[in-house]
Amino acid sequence: MPHLAADFALLTDAIRRAVEGTRFRSLPHPDQLDGWLIEWGTQLDVRPVRQAVDGVITETAVAGYLAKYATKGAEATGHSSARLTAATVRRYTSDNTHTARLVDACWRLGRPGADLDPAEAAKNSGRLSYHRLRLWAHMLGFGGHFSTKSRQYSTTLRALREARANWRGERHRTAEHTADTETTLIVGSFTYANTGWRTIGDALLANTAAAKAREHRRIAKEEFEAIEVHE
Repeated sequence: MPHLAADFALLTDAIRRAVEGTRFRSLPHPDQLDGWLIEWGTQLDVRPVRQAVDGVITETAVAGYLAKYATKGAEATGHSSARLTAATVRRYTSDNTHTARLVDACWRLGRPGADLDPAEAAKNSGRLSYHRLRLWAHMLGFGGHFSTKSRQYSTTLRALREARANWRGERHRTAEHTADTETTLIVGSFTYANTGWRTIGDALLANTAAAKAREHRRIAKEEFEAIEVHE
């Protein structure tokens, strides 16, 4: 919470100064040897949040707005895919749409050899490296969390995840000692398993083979029943 002396005018000035003065230059890239300048755009809409009064922004409205975008994924743009590969990426970059251009840019900028300074990329735990763009092209280049917070302000998201995992593990161990029946361990992690039929032709062949197999079983059953009746 800001200090009580920080009124709306003071906070507005601080926000505008932060937007105007916050910028950095990305790592060198074969397409841009001096990197790209990353900065805020010109659109900035600062309005006060008040109590429930007609015509103004309320706390509930702000919470709802944040919740809406906090739960959005790449699917909201119309793009939906698993992690892309060289064999599948062209399916999502052929259309002349904004989303397709983002996917294409991620794949192009993240190509092998794009990190001209591997030591600098490694020093930043890979977060600023270009090769990550290909890893997250199916998410339009974003592979992080939608929100962050200062370590000094509160606990970390990692600590919260570990605390939840420890709690679930302890609960499971307690259930094993108190119950004679089998218990089911729920593992809260998911990995990519496989993709369905890649083309309509593959699906057609599979459905045709399945239909033939069903027909074969039906004919065999009818012939077997006919033999039994004859006997």
